[in-house]
Amino acid sequence: MNIDLRRLINNLDEEIKLNDFVEFDQSYLENCEIKKLENVYVNGSINKNLDDIYTLSLNVTGTMVIPCSLSLEDTNYKFNININEILTDTEEKDEEYIKIINNSIDIIPIIWQNIVMEIPIKVVNPEIDVNEYKSRYNIKEEE
Repeated sequence: MNIDLRRLINNLDEEIKLNDFVEFDQSYLENCEIKKLENVYVNGSINKNLDDIYTLSLNVTGTMVIPCSLSLEDTNYKFNININEILTDTEEKDEEYIKIINNSIDIIPIIWQNIVMEIPIKVVNPEIDVNEYKSRYNIKEEE
């Protein structure tokens, strides 16, 4: 999702609104626990703060399909992420800022990085009877 920032950079607009579903290439899912992403919706804006400083404010919602910690069955896990990043179009700024290249910014890597941070350490499929599972596999309670 490459966003053209020229109108914002040239002070023709005060903000760029973002309101769309996004899809991730399968290559993103190869090295993580996420098996599939569904209904990833992005809502937010990019605003100009100073001459070369911009603010990206997003809300990202969707569902990730990840393996259940007990059964390894596919489990839907809903997420709701707020993203606030600072962008700059100059090379002189700190490394903490995301760089604008050729008057545009690709927000997919920013969204992906935040989704990966939301992967839970442990998730249990709600359809599994945990007590039955524990007795079947002789799992004792930790003290």
